[in-house]
Amino acid sequence: MAAKKNQKSPLSYWGVIAIIFTFFGWFIPTLGPMWIMIAAAVSVLYICFQMPLPCGAWNRDGKTRCRNNASGFLPGCHLEQHRWQTAKLMVASGGWAEIREKTMSSWKRMLPAIVAAATIVSGLAGAAQFVFAVLTT
Repeated sequence: MAAKKNQKSPLSYWGVIAIIFTFFGWFIPTLGPMWIMIAAAVSVLYICFQMPLPCGAWNRDGKTRCRNNASGFLPGCHLEQHRWQTAKLMVASGGWAEIREKTMSSWKRMLPAIVAAATIVSGLAGAAQFVFAVLTT
């Protein structure tokens, strides 16, 4: 029996197409701002809930972070204590500092956070352009 390869499927990165569309959609004049807003929303949802990332939750020793694979920025890995730890920190007092530290702990978590922020800005710009176009016609 052959050993199982530990490779990620290319289908798990489907949202990268939406991210690229969000950024380069501004350079296609025939696209309207509505499509950029939709692509930005899909991109943020992909990064938050499905993009393959390391978990990043604190291990029991309190000194190291979990390196298991997680699906998305908000849910944790397969360990019960790590599930939704980031989402719980968002509502806890002083949790945002912990989220910032968790995000900045490695480039594998920092890059998707920056991309998510950029797609949110792009989506807001698309919404502003859409509202302006509706109000001026």
